[in-house]
Formats: sequence, C-alpha cells, structure tokens
Amino acid sequence: MTEATRTDVARVVIVDDDRAIRWVLERALAQPDLDVECIERADTALARLLENPPDVLVTDIRMPGIDGLDLMSRVRAAHPDLPVIVMTAHSDLDSAVASYQGGAFEYLPKPFDVDEALALVRRAVAHARERQRPVSVPEGLSAEIIGEAPAMQEVFRAIGRLSHSHITVLINGESGTGKERVAQALHQHSPRSGKPFIALNMAAIPRDLIESELFGHEKGAFTGATQQRKGRFELAHQGTLFLDEVAELSLEAQSKLLRVIQEQSFERLGGSETIKVNIRLVAASHHDLLKRVEQGLFRMDLYYRLNVFPIQVPPLRARLEDMPELVSHILHSLNRKLGKKIRGVSQKGLKKLMAYSWPGNVRELQNILEREAI
Repeated sequence: MTEATRTDVARVVIVDDDRAIRWVLERALAQPDLDVECIERADTALARLLENPPDVLVTDIRMPGIDGLDLMSRVRAAHPDLPVIVMTAHSDLDSAVASYQGGAFEYLPKPFDVDEALALVRRAVAHARERQRPVSVPEGLSAEIIGEAPAMQEVFRAIGRLSHSHITVLINGESGTGKERVAQALHQHSPRSGKPFIALNMAAIPRDLIESELFGHEKGAFTGATQQRKGRFELAHQGTLFLDEVAELSLEAQSKLLRVIQEQSFERLGGSETIKVNIRLVAASHHDLLKRVEQGLFRMDLYYRLNVFPIQVPPLRARLEDMPELVSHILHSLNRKLGKKIRGVSQKGLKKLMAYSWPGNVRELQNILEREAI
C-alpha cells in the first residue's frame, strides 16, 4: 500500500480546551490521508484559520475567550465553504439548533464514539471537496424537548437539518413519546415560525366529522352545521399543519387528503369555492404505516407523500439516561402548575423509575409524577 500523496491529504484542525479530547481525536484521526492539528484555544486559532483555512474544522462550543460558535461564525464569514463539526458536552436542542444556525456541517455530542467521529470527518472532507455549502438554520423559539441520549440527539440533528426547509415530515414513535413536541419544534425552527401551528389528532375525531375538521364546511352542509366553519387546512395557511395519528384515517378520507396534498387546494364541505393553501405538513403515527400499507389499511401513494423525511422518536425505555433530567423538568413545571415546592425525587425513587419499562413513555412518567405531587 502506498502512502497518500500530499494532494490527497486533508488538513483537519481540532480546537478544544479539553486536553483529553484533543488527545483522543488526534489519535483517532491519525490516518495516512488526514493531517491533524490540535489547538487549545479558539482565540489562538482564529487568525491562523482565517489566513490558512483547513479542509475541516472540528471545534468545541464552550471554551475560554472566544467560544466555538463565535469561532465558526468568524471563520465561515471568510470561508463559507468550510465544513465545521461542532462538539459539545451540553447536548440539548438549543445547542444543536445554534450549531446548525451558524452553518455547522454536523453536530457531535460528547461523549462520542471515535469511529463515528472518524466517519464524520471523512464525510466532511468529501463534502468540502464537492464544494457543497453546509446547512443553515434560522433562529426560532425552543420547544421543550430535552435529552442527551444518542437517539434523542438524532432527533435534534433532524430538526436542525430540516429547519431551513418546507418539506413534509413523518414522525414515528410510540404513544406518549412526544411526537407533537417534535412537530412544534420543527415549526418553531422553520421559516414558517411566525405563522400558525395547527394540530389535529385523527384518533380523537369521529370518522363522519373528519372531512369537516380538515376542510371546513358551509352553513347547512349537514344537520347541525348552523354556520360556516374553516377547517384545519385553511387555518394553517402559510404555517404548519400537524396531523397526529394519521393511520386512523379511513381509506376514503386518505384519498381526499392525498388530493389536497397534491393540489394544495380544496372545497369546504357543502361549498363550491376552491380554496388554495400553502402549508407545511407534518404527520405522525404510532403505527408502522408501511405494514398498514401491506395490510391494505393505508394508501401507498399517501404513505410516500407523507414519508418524505422520517423522524423516529425513541421510547422512554431506550433513553433511561435522560430520566433525571426529565424528572427535574417535569417537577419544575408541576411546581408552577400546582403551587408546590417539590425539590426532587430521592435516589431510591429514581432507581425505581429507571427500572420500569414505561409502556406509556414520557406521558406516563408525567402522569405518575403529577399524581404523586398532588
């Protein structure tokens, strides 16, 4: 095997004030086709990076002096094609979105797997050589989604990647995992954030009223329709429409929904006026929609219209490391709601919570804590 030629060698600069992290990454990236340089402080690195940018920059967020996001902003202002991988031990939604907002190529929560880090750097090198621009994310409000578990980090990354787009998203996950919160975060971190977010749970609406709920009705359209009513599509115009438990739609309603998605227009029930809308559609289900397609219970063409970009929300049992933070967050909310001053849960109680399988997921945890608080 011959050594990589100099033109094949990619220069990677790592900026982190944690000596152990620099040591681990320097050795993980010690490859024939990678030339790795480690720098302790962002303010020391800035001038050198501006004058001689690397192929890939890997930087921590929280450091003395200039932080990683500021470093990324200044360097990318001069070199907008430079892919930047942002690392942080504070792996929450705000950090993920702030990273993408600054144009990060990818977000790497600590602790990380060294093989994953190496693969990520190689992707960034390929990206740089193809001269593609990194993802950018507009500012927005933060939905209350928390979690440092790897599966939740994938959710945060997906929200960051989608924040600049209007494409349709299908959120999959068991009941009680927080699919609506993910939908809210997608809306809040999107170009439509200043427009309406309209949610409708298909499982909570009688089947004979679904069409009226979705598309509205005119006065006299059916018994009890005493006045004109706008449907959720119309109310969500220029914003986001979230259809939860979309698998509960009848095949007839699925057909009508498909037509509206394709044409972006509809008529109210009992009306003849064509109403055009511009919405971002986010759907969710705790069912495996592909299996329901195979069973003849869900239209294949509608499935592919909805499943443009899937997001999988993990069950609580798959993210038990988030339990202390979830409990603290829920108790803080309950204190405000109930006028209590509960300080927390004992270590013995926390162990019991973490030993349970949580079939009802975060919703079940919230219900148990609220009952105990009362």
